[in-house]
Amino acid sequence: MAAPSSTARSAAGGARAVAAVFATMVSASVAPFLVGSLSIQIGESIRFTPTDVGIAVAAYYVVSAALSPLAGQVVTTLGPTASLRLASAGSTLSLVLVAVADSAATVIVALALLGAPNSLVQPSSNQVLSTVADPGARGLGFGVVQSAIPLSTMLSGVLLAVFGDAASWRHALWTVAVLTLAGQLLIARADAGAPSTTATRPPAPGARPIGGAPLMVAMVAGAFLASLAATTLPSFVALTGEQRDLSPGSIAAAQIAGSLACVAVRIVAAWRGGGTGGPRRMLGSVAGLLLLGSTGFLFLAWNGAAWAFAVGVVLAYAFGWGWNGLFNLSVSRVRAGRVPASTGLTQGGVFLGGACGPLLFAAVSSHEGYGAGWITVAIAAFASSLCVAHAMRRWVGEKEERHEPVG
Repeated sequence: MAAPSSTARSAAGGARAVAAVFATMVSASVAPFLVGSLSIQIGESIRFTPTDVGIAVAAYYVVSAALSPLAGQVVTTLGPTASLRLASAGSTLSLVLVAVADSAATVIVALALLGAPNSLVQPSSNQVLSTVADPGARGLGFGVVQSAIPLSTMLSGVLLAVFGDAASWRHALWTVAVLTLAGQLLIARADAGAPSTTATRPPAPGARPIGGAPLMVAMVAGAFLASLAATTLPSFVALTGEQRDLSPGSIAAAQIAGSLACVAVRIVAAWRGGGTGGPRRMLGSVAGLLLLGSTGFLFLAWNGAAWAFAVGVVLAYAFGWGWNGLFNLSVSRVRAGRVPASTGLTQGGVFLGGACGPLLFAAVSSHEGYGAGWITVAIAAFASSLCVAHAMRRWVGEKEERHEPVG
């Protein structure tokens, strides 16, 4: 049994690791949401159209997706601490570039460049968090870190309220850029805590990973489809509510409730998954979350009462976008010893889905209406659930063939 002082140091190191990863995640993810929220104010200072917003956000996701597989290898080479520092510094520079932008092209280039540090964050964070010894604390860390993204959307809303006039949008970006510098202070060189033999045990030389390439293909496909569905929410929930003649207050209340539900599910699902189950239970839970999320998207497709819209928003945000923490925790378990490289692949799917989702929804809804758009993403969420369930079956089947505990 560890001495109390050793346990306390381990817990403190784990908490600092989570804080560092959380701060870096916010630094790398807040800019697209902030640019979207402030797009009207930016457009009053420079020529910046809704099309420019779409191109800028798509460029961010496309670059992130393209570089994610390479980023996993970079993290393996440099280590997670150096990679987090690099990601944080790159995020600060990109935010400064947006703050001084005098044209739409500069904003687009800045968000595209931000895709590079963003691609480093998830492989780094998964590697750091996978070294936390206590399974429950490890799962909680994954959930807390993944709550950074929905909280970034809420931060953008707060900054919009504070810096809402046309002359102040640059101040909002400078404020966030300065705050990202504080994240550098949290990035510790010390280990997150005592190494976890479960999470960090390297594979035997020449050993074939459980499930092989088909398992990872299913995970990447599931990540792509799940992200494709989820990333439509920030862009099109408000427009859907407006089209159905709901008041701005009702739409905002539904979005706030959905965002808070998303944060809660990300944290609780990862915490419970880390403390009570192995990869089989984790992957099964992710598939279940996505299945529930697909019902939320179907509620949004129903052009009915205001309560149906509210229920759809909460279900879609909570379950259709609340799977990330548990999903990343499951990646760290099914590919222990290959965490950065495997995360680079799955995050490539996540970012590519983030780029394709809003574009697909816009294309479908412009011809067939918002209802058809939400049905399309509901199908994507359901298909994602099937992909993750297939990955679970690959894991279970090969474990049984090897006569090993399934977990």
